[in-house]
Amino acid sequence: MINNRYYGLIRLHYLLKTLGSLLLFWGIVWVLHLFCYGTELQPRNYMWVSIIVPAAAVIEFLAREDRHRSLGGLSRPQVWSISQREILFALVAIFGVIVMSKDDRLSRVCLGLFIAIYAVWVTWMNFTGYRLLHRALYAKPRGINGSTRKHHANTVVLATPREIERDAALHMSSDVPGAEVLGYVTFGGGSVATMPVFPILGDFSNLRDICRSCHARLLLALGLEAQPDLIRSLQALCDSLGMRLIWVDDKEQHFDGNLDARRSGSRLLLTNWREPLEDPMNRLVKRSVDLLLSGLVSLTVLPALCIFAKTLQLIHSPGPLFYKQKRTGRDGEVFEVLKFRTMHVNDTPGRQSVAGDSRIYPGGDFLRRRSLDEMPQFWNVFIGQMSVVGPRPHFVDHDAQFADLVDDYWVRHFAKPGITGLAQVKGRRGETDTERKVRHRVRLDHFYLRHWSPLLDLCILCDTALQVFFPPRSAR
Repeated sequence: MINNRYYGLIRLHYLLKTLGSLLLFWGIVWVLHLFCYGTELQPRNYMWVSIIVPAAAVIEFLAREDRHRSLGGLSRPQVWSISQREILFALVAIFGVIVMSKDDRLSRVCLGLFIAIYAVWVTWMNFTGYRLLHRALYAKPRGINGSTRKHHANTVVLATPREIERDAALHMSSDVPGAEVLGYVTFGGGSVATMPVFPILGDFSNLRDICRSCHARLLLALGLEAQPDLIRSLQALCDSLGMRLIWVDDKEQHFDGNLDARRSGSRLLLTNWREPLEDPMNRLVKRSVDLLLSGLVSLTVLPALCIFAKTLQLIHSPGPLFYKQKRTGRDGEVFEVLKFRTMHVNDTPGRQSVAGDSRIYPGGDFLRRRSLDEMPQFWNVFIGQMSVVGPRPHFVDHDAQFADLVDDYWVRHFAKPGITGLAQVKGRRGETDTERKVRHRVRLDHFYLRHWSPLLDLCILCDTALQVFFPPRSAR
């Protein structure tokens, strides 16, 4: 999760900055061509120049120190120095090649105008664009009751009095993008001689209650080096609350397992959760596919299905076309999921369906077995509440029940819920009436979170399409 967020934010910022510079370049070329110089300025002559600009940016980025590749946590003079380097590299690349090639087809006015605007663009992107991008990527999610939480990534810091006196959490937001520190929880006894910038929320004995009351999404552990037993208990606590845990240590070898680690200066940040979907670039890819698929289905398939479902309802069970259910989404967000109504209007909407359920009207079982009743959820995908592929959202009441059966159940809410998912195509769909079924579904959801890839999503979609025509026995 650490590397996914940290390096993903760097890559996305660099990509947007480069694409913006190319749009500026070609915008200037075409404006001068159409309104000023006409045939005297041919856009095709500038093709090679448009390649030089990104190439110069790549060279500058690779030549930069690793600790300066992320703009988070840098001072304004440091950011200004990086901006000057980027502008200088582009300037030398363009005019250096012009001088050596002696190409008289290029307008010096055009190139000079581009460099001036490019300098403004790079400076703005480094000073303001980076912060706006960070804010957009880690926007404030809605709370359980639908209200907006005060902090978008509420973070509690567990630290020894020595670390608290040093106010070690001040630099955490730059080390872990999205971390919004609420305060400290003391560990190991002792008093704090000097008051830190962030408040002290309590001591270690009340950690669970503090995290719950603060709606914490992340726990940072500082000054607990070489205490694997304590880290394991903290991990179990965080898993049970649906939180992420990051701890600071001096050696990765102190802990077993497949850890995600990143060094920041003399500190080594560790977590046992690798989450590809915490990479902004991966989230951009997944969201683009969601918008494409949900838009196509909503415009083509969904209207015909609405007519078909409404016809069945008029014949067998008059009533509303859609059925809305409150489900739990990413980070505990409660939303209303859309489904075609496949049951008679009844007073037990929260009860899971079973084989031969009398509440299902004739024809409703056909929609359910082939998952056609789920098709309206493409609208939930389009507006961003769901994804096409992801852990299936459960009833709010069922979430509380399942969490009592599986300690790390809430971890599945790290990602957006999906219309279909790995658990569903592996036979774990339908009624979850036993503890074994719940555990198997949760384990598959966790595997999906750790191993997400576009290829995995494609395989799940293909399996889902097959199950529409050849529904499994577990389909209800």
